[in-house]
Amino acid sequence: MEFDITGKVAIIGGSSKGLGKACAIALAKEGVNIVLCARNEEALQKTKTEIESLGVEVLALSVDMASAEDNQRVIDETILKFSRIDILVNNSGGPKPGTFRDVSMDDLDDAYHSVLKYNIRMIRGCLPHMEKNGWGRIVNITSITVKEPSPNMVLSNIFRSAVVSFAKTISKEIISKGITINNVSPGYFKTDRVTQLMKVRSETEGISINEYEQKAIQDFPHKRYMDPQELGDLVCYLCSEQAKSINGTTIQVDGGMLNGLL
Repeated sequence: MEFDITGKVAIIGGSSKGLGKACAIALAKEGVNIVLCARNEEALQKTKTEIESLGVEVLALSVDMASAEDNQRVIDETILKFSRIDILVNNSGGPKPGTFRDVSMDDLDDAYHSVLKYNIRMIRGCLPHMEKNGWGRIVNITSITVKEPSPNMVLSNIFRSAVVSFAKTISKEIISKGITINNVSPGYFKTDRVTQLMKVRSETEGISINEYEQKAIQDFPHKRYMDPQELGDLVCYLCSEQAKSINGTTIQVDGGMLNGLL
């Protein structure tokens, strides 16, 4: 299937590795020029080289997406290099885990800035450029906690759910201008972060990483950690011309983990 997005320009948060990188790769394979955003300069440059090998232009920016100044810098440098913004994939690291009694008010403020406010700022900054061209795609990477809150992820429950609510609120207005906004809620993917956590926990239990992984996936209906590229491919489709009527939705990619109907 031709997605008809060759030559478009995509800004992708947290894209030096993991789910963000998977989104960048999937879009680049469709001929989309990529703006990589992350804090780790070394990882950024490595990913930049990898994606450039797919035949697209790549702008790699070492930024903190929780910073208003850096958000504006991303937008300004994208326009300076490409003169357009067509696709925005909002993706950030998860806020501090913990129950209501575990997290402090400072933790609450940090999560607000790094998850909700970051999303809103980037959307507000990119929308005028999408509206100018009469076309745009916005995808927010959230979490399955927006559909089934976890007692130990209170900050994620609060702010990622707020992202979903904001997206739904503006979806009817912006689609009239050729712009869609959707949310993707990932389950358990085998990212660098998950691998790192498995290593620590396997050492604590005195077993190999492979043994720990086999133990962990027993409760998964599909009995495996998912590959980040599975999520990247879905995001790529949502950014396509063919997905122009998919708007204001929240799609989970969890291998059937959640029990709810919606």
